[in-house]
Amino acid sequence: MANAPERVPFVGLSPLIFRLESSGNAIYNSLQATLKKDMSHGLQFLAAYTFSKSIDDAGDSLGAAIGGSFGRPIFGELVYNDQNNVAAQRSVSDFDREHRFVINGTWNVPGPEHATSAAVQKLGNGWSISYIVTLQSGLPFSILDGAAGTLFGPATTYTTADLAVGATLKDARRGGSVSGRVNEFFNTKTFVPAPFVPDGGIIDGKYPVAGGGTIFGDLGRNILRGPDQQDFDMAVIKTTPLTERVKLIFRWEIFNLLNRPNFANPSDDVSTPSTFGVISALTVNPRIMQYALKLEF
Repeated sequence: MANAPERVPFVGLSPLIFRLESSGNAIYNSLQATLKKDMSHGLQFLAAYTFSKSIDDAGDSLGAAIGGSFGRPIFGELVYNDQNNVAAQRSVSDFDREHRFVINGTWNVPGPEHATSAAVQKLGNGWSISYIVTLQSGLPFSILDGAAGTLFGPATTYTTADLAVGATLKDARRGGSVSGRVNEFFNTKTFVPAPFVPDGGIIDGKYPVAGGGTIFGDLGRNILRGPDQQDFDMAVIKTTPLTERVKLIFRWEIFNLLNRPNFANPSDDVSTPSTFGVISALTVNPRIMQYALKLEF
């Protein structure tokens, strides 16, 4: 740590400077298919499928700046590990979803059109059901080490861990349902903290270390993928004409109809072993229902 200031690109500036630059590179390719049925016989739907891959060498730095998350270095959001070697962080994008399928539609439920009772006509006609179903791959994530990179100065929040000796990335993947893996979504033994260089050691083949500290891990960015997402929302609508110009509209909306737990990505920091690999959050709320009554004239 003692000689860290001597190894920075710009000597004399301390302790931190925040830099935002448009030097990243990204590429996106996709196959997109759409199936559409216009409203006829009371039925309409639109289905869309996307098979894609987004690759870049930078994360969401602007989001951190706008959000005021200055506890996380802006440049640390942009590049992991060595800020002078952006190309080494090329991987799938933070927002990459390999598969995404969405279908939405409306069904005007047939009613008792030929009923002679006015009450039956009022109650039985005017019903419709709308829905939207979303199925998509999970988001990628990196395996970090919050205690890594101390030999390279203070602005090293986003630093990766090391792959355990003899392990491969395939060893990190675990089978079974996500709900059965919330306490260890991936095999945490596959990863270890970044190496520690003791006092008197050498880094980069030429820089002596005074006081000891950690270097960067050897893992890349976004090497694992989180749980997939499935959501089903539905609305039941009843439209009742009161006069030629006045209608009473009742809506019953249900979000996450199946009450499926859509899990967020797990904790990814090997320096906090008590929570490493643990899923502790959801991306979608449990089932929510709401009602609305509207008078339209």
